[in-house]
Amino acid sequence: MERDEAVKLVKEIFYSCRYIEGKSIKLMPADTTGFSSKGCQIHIHTRDDELLESCLKTVTDNHGLAMTKKGDLVIIYKPSTII
Repeated sequence: MERDEAVKLVKEIFYSCRYIEGKSIKLMPADTTGFSSKGCQIHIHTRDDELLESCLKTVTDNHGLAMTKKGDLVIIYKPSTII
């Protein structure tokens, strides 16, 4: 996703997911985690917070984005399409 889109998404996450407060959030360049994505990724350290992860899933689904969990890190990204 484009940087501006990622920033808007982070704002929406703060508005929609009240459990986000106190969590670490980073905007990262694509492909920092070993899988293919378009543009920026959003990395959120959730520390196994199921309520937050459920809210993040709802927000990402509404935007047609993908969400992957690696340990206590949730990665939100726009998947690359393979032609």
